Amino acid sequence: MRVRKAPSFNQLLRDKMSIPRPLLCCASLCALASAAIAQTATTTPTEYRVSGIVRDGSGNALDNAEVSLLTGGIIRIVVPSKGDGQFSLGNFTAGKAMLQVRRVGYEQRNFNITIGADQKPTYLEIVLSEIPQKLEEVLVKADEEGRLRQFAEHKAEPNNFGRYFDRSDIRKRNPLYASEMFRTVAGVQIQASSGGGNTVRIRGCRPLLWMDGQRVPGAELDEVARPSDIAGMEFYPSNAGIPAEFMDRENGACGIIVVWSKSQ
Repeated sequence: MRVRKAPSFNQLLRDKMSIPRPLLCCASLCALASAAIAQTATTTPTEYRVSGIVRDGSGNALDNAEVSLLTGGIIRIVVPSKGDGQFSLGNFTAGKAMLQVRRVGYEQRNFNITIGADQKPTYLEIVLSEIPQKLEEVLVKADEEGRLRQFAEHKAEPNNFGRYFDRSDIRKRNPLYASEMFRTVAGVQIQASSGGGNTVRIRGCRPLLWMDGQRVPGAELDEVARPSDIAGMEFYPSNAGIPAEFMDRENGACGIIVVWSKSQ
């Protein structure tokens, strides 16, 4: 029986030197890529779930409560509570945020929260206090005599090309986002926004936004207005019919959206 000798050190060195250089380079690059992937995986921010339940003062679950998450003063997402009062806003990176909770007939509540506190999911139990229905009636009267006078005057103008949505229109549709009121308007494109809500575009550009007579440059409608806050809304797809106080001839192709809020 013939016994094969183990290769000597010099033989192993010669074998290694005989490996083609491209193969050695490929192996080195693969090792570097694996290290980079591993480093990226370790630095990915951790996300934490934000959820909770909404109840009334008697402990009963409240459905259709509007729950909003804001960071930096911008609305990131709005969801309604379910039949059992539960809501889930999704997963977010750790940090400071504000939670706003409202429902018709109940007082609004605002909470400053820390997402990912103690490196755990954020779960909140929220209690809303009922308010007298008469308060809403007073607000309606004040709106009609105040800021909505301009809305009514614009709507009554003959031969204009605007679209108008009053509070009854919004209640009938019951949209989650204000932008959804434009889904049936010809020429308007509605697309989901990565920051929550939707974007509104006409002929590929963003309409100018006015809020209670003040221009809001660079903002999306869903970032500054919720359906429950709106008393009236005007939309002009071009300069045709735009009231003089909102005219901007450099923006004729994009149109404008004018929002009138419920409160002064």
